[in-house]
Amino acid sequence: MLVGLALIAAGVALLVVTIWFWRASRVDDPVLGPLEVIGSREFKEADESTRREMLREARTTVEP
Repeated sequence: MLVGLALIAAGVALLVVTIWFWRASRVDDPVLGPLEVIGSREFKEADESTRREMLREARTTVEP
């Protein structure tokens, strides 16, 4: 019975830590959007003009 109560307490503690982590975490800065595009397979396989267009689109979606 003691082990069961300890496991329940550990589960509740883990739930509390998870909720705290979700609320405390920051949203990614939208300026980093082009980095996600650069890491894609399509970007690596595209020609230079397509790459520039992909980066332009990623930068225009950034909201101030």
